[in-house]
Amino acid sequence: MDIVTVKDLKKYYGRGENQVKALDGVSLSLEKGTFTAVVGASGSGKTTLLNMIGALDVPDAGEVAVDGIRLSGLKERELAVFRRSRVGFVYQNFNLIPTLTVRENILFPLSLSGAAPDAAFFQEITQTLGLSARLDAFPDELSGGGQQRAAIARALITRPAVLLADEPTGSLDSKNGQNVLGLLKLSAETWHQTLVMITHNLELAQMADRVVHMEDGRIRE
Repeated sequence: MDIVTVKDLKKYYGRGENQVKALDGVSLSLEKGTFTAVVGASGSGKTTLLNMIGALDVPDAGEVAVDGIRLSGLKERELAVFRRSRVGFVYQNFNLIPTLTVRENILFPLSLSGAAPDAAFFQEITQTLGLSARLDAFPDELSGGGQQRAAIARALITRPAVLLADEPTGSLDSKNGQNVLGLLKLSAETWHQTLVMITHNLELAQMADRVVHMEDGRIRE
């Protein structure tokens, strides 16, 4: 069953000779529970594609559907609800709130929607990610790997249909990067998430079920 469907997606910036074709007719289907790595040079369209799937940007043409929801035509409020409930985001720079504890950071997406946390699920993901002993710490008291593990837990807490990871190991050394990616993959497998990851690291990309190569706004598989 396809959880993500992208059809003939186009996104252009500028006009005439200076026009940049960030996405130039991209079509892609992702099955539920799979791990896909998207690789390519800077400017190839990887991040633009991820932003379209996560409803962070709007295409000029084409269609995106995630978990049975067609994103075109959704109002901004509906898109905000979609992003909070159906998609989990993991970024290179962690994006943790420095004045909140690890526990508060993880639960922050639920507090935005007014949803009550599932105590058993919270315990399960924090134990799996090795965070149980650091829940009352602040982000700057954790290593880079620890902060990224907290960011992964925050992305998982709403049980999203899709996890989108944009260079999740880019701020980490090789050892921590491999450890974090291993935990990210384990998390996706444990809770049957669909994981889409952007990376420049071809070695790490080989951990994925599928590798999609992008070049000049097109997929070159």
